[in-house]
Amino acid sequence: MLLLGIVAVMALIAAFGVHLGFGSGPDLPAAHAWLVPPVTGSIKVADKTEAHPAGYVWSATRIGSSIRLRGAVPSEEDRRTLLGMVKANFPDLGVEDRLKIAAGAPPKEQWLGAVSFGLKQLSHLKRGSARLLDVSLKVDGEARSAADYAEVKKALAGPLPTGLSILGESIRPPIADPFVFVADLGTNALSLSGSVPSEDARKQVRDLSRQLFERPGLDDRLQLASGAPKKWDEAVAAALHALSRLESGKISLSGLAVTIEGVAPDKGTAVAVSYQLRRDLPELFSTSESIKWKEASVSHDVASQVIPRIKKIARTDGQSPNGDLPKLPPLLDNE
Repeated sequence: MLLLGIVAVMALIAAFGVHLGFGSGPDLPAAHAWLVPPVTGSIKVADKTEAHPAGYVWSATRIGSSIRLRGAVPSEEDRRTLLGMVKANFPDLGVEDRLKIAAGAPPKEQWLGAVSFGLKQLSHLKRGSARLLDVSLKVDGEARSAADYAEVKKALAGPLPTGLSILGESIRPPIADPFVFVADLGTNALSLSGSVPSEDARKQVRDLSRQLFERPGLDDRLQLASGAPKKWDEAVAAALHALSRLESGKISLSGLAVTIEGVAPDKGTAVAVSYQLRRDLPELFSTSESIKWKEASVSHDVASQVIPRIKKIARTDGQSPNGDLPKLPPLLDNE
């Protein structure tokens, strides 16, 4: 009974494909390529509203060191043209060509233009796919770098080749492992570097930084990336609040590890900052602190000035120094 049921379902699917215009020829596998993206876990699965596209289907998928071509192509001449495009965009990758010649394509120049545009976007992806339904494009996958991510997003926003429309896209920034964020507080500016999970997160970090720090400059060198740990935004906010109480310093988040170093105006503030950071960080995050305070810094500066002079006097002719030692500078500015 189970076998008969499977056969009946397969027959129904085939009949439904014929009814929609895919037939039993090369278009049916092409429709399947559209419905089921071949890169598991990296491409958005089509939703129910697009479960049975009726049209001319083509796809290119980048997996590892190869490009897989599926669906339909109008003619052998167009196949050769298309393979030339693939080689131009992916000179170092192998090509698995399972395209089947089929009628019913959009106008030649329009279709080839859409294919060329799709392959160009795919070249910016580490893994993913470009799929055409007539001249409507979907692009899914993971970008090779932050710059590649920006290029794809910009290209898909337009202007587009004549007649081409974008059915959808699901492009993720490259994965950063570990996911690193650094804020460096200097005399005149706060510098932000490392990774940020989204443009919205970037805006939140910038807005909070301008609220917390009175420095005239904000140097934003953050790059978009995937892989941020859970509650990353809360950890960054806690670290920035702690850094804002220092006169100078740096915070660094690497995965779930947070470090802070710098100079506080006094010992009480140094202790309070350390306590505040440990209290406010989400539970999964760990922290290490290296915070000095102003008095200790001044004492260190005094030693660095006086000790070389003492050594110089002591070395004079190998004799004990004559006369008084240089007067010590004040330990604190208010002395």
